[in-house]
Amino acid sequence: MKIQIQDLYHGAVLSQISEHPSFHALKKVDSEYGHYLVNQDTRLFVKYLTKKSSPWNFKFSVSEMQSIQLIMRESTSVFLCLVCGQETICALNKGEFRNLINLNSAENQYIIVEVPTGGSMHVKGTTRTLERTLRHNSFPDKLFESPLVNIR
Repeated sequence: MKIQIQDLYHGAVLSQISEHPSFHALKKVDSEYGHYLVNQDTRLFVKYLTKKSSPWNFKFSVSEMQSIQLIMRESTSVFLCLVCGQETICALNKGEFRNLINLNSAENQYIIVEVPTGGSMHVKGTTRTLERTLRHNSFPDKLFESPLVNIR
């Protein structure tokens, strides 16, 4: 089977998750590429951009937002992993994601990840900017923290 570019970027996420001491299982959960279930209880959505340097502007279509919103209603632990070229992975929990974009919008939404030289990730969306920066080494540990950290 021929390797596609998306396999390389999704592989960056999945290989780091599989190396974590708390990792036990990974399952593809539906027909959408990039939708996974980790350890039977954590839903994961992966998007990537091949752009080499900051900033990365991730666009979310109305259908993508509807799909994600449906899962957020059903699951406590939900993460969006944004693969920023070959530089970093920005993992957003359910609460962070909801603060950045309007999932009920009838228009496309966006999340921008900026990484200043030597700095942490600055994340802003269509509706807000995260108040704090995200460390590069917060992924994949963030996925395995207590679900209490994830806001419903």
